[in-house]
Amino acid sequence: MASMTAQNLRLDYFKFYDLENRIAEAAVSLQGQFDKRPQRMQLRLLDFFANPVSKNGEPFYDQNAHLSWYRGAQPAEPTRQVVLENQFGKLTIRTGKGYGLLVPTQKIESNSAFPERLDHYKVYRLADVVKVPSREIRLKDQFGSETVKLGLPLYFAVPVTKRHGQKTYDIHNDVAHLLIYSITPRDLAKAVRLRNQFAPRGTASRAVRSLMLGAPSLKRDWKEI
Repeated sequence: MASMTAQNLRLDYFKFYDLENRIAEAAVSLQGQFDKRPQRMQLRLLDFFANPVSKNGEPFYDQNAHLSWYRGAQPAEPTRQVVLENQFGKLTIRTGKGYGLLVPTQKIESNSAFPERLDHYKVYRLADVVKVPSREIRLKDQFGSETVKLGLPLYFAVPVTKRHGQKTYDIHNDVAHLLIYSITPRDLAKAVRLRNQFAPRGTASRAVRSLMLGAPSLKRDWKEI
C-alpha cells in the first residue's frame, strides 16, 4: 500500500510517549466529520507526547510535527462503526468514548519550528479490540531507533475544528486520520520542553516510556450504530 505513505497522505506516523503528567485546565469546542454541531470537551491533563517517526525507512512528511495528548472529559456520543485503511491493511472499528485531544506542538530545541499546518485531532477510545496480524516494524525518531512489534489498535483520532476562547483553528487536512496502536514499550528518560496554544511560554516534562504508534489512515466509510 505504497500510496498510504506519510508523504502521500500529508501526515506523519507518530510515536507516542508517556509523560510525567502535567495538570492542564481548558474548555474547548470541537467539531469533526462525525459531528452535526460542536461538542464541548474539558481538558484535564497533559498525558502523552508524540514525535514524528520514520517507519521502515520511509521519509518524514514534516519533522517539526509533534503532538501533545491532553486527556479530556465530555458528554456521551453515539457509537460509530468505521471502515479504515492504512499501510497495515483494512479493518472495521467501533468508536467508544471521546478520550482527549491531540494538539499541534513545537518541541523547543535548536532549529525547531511550530507545525503550522498540523491539525488538532479528537481521540476516541475504541469500543472493542480488533485483532490485527502480528508484525515487526522499524521506527526511527529524534529519540532513537528500534524494532517493535505492532500490537492492538486502541484509539482512533479524527481531525477537528477547535475553538478555544475567541480563536478558531480550522482543519487543514480532512482526509488523513490516525489509528493508534500499542507497540512494544521501551523505558527511557528524555527531558522535553513543549510549546503549544495551552502552553504559549513553554512547559517542561519528561518522556518516560514509548507506548503507541499513530498510523495515518483513510476513513473509507462510517455509520452510527
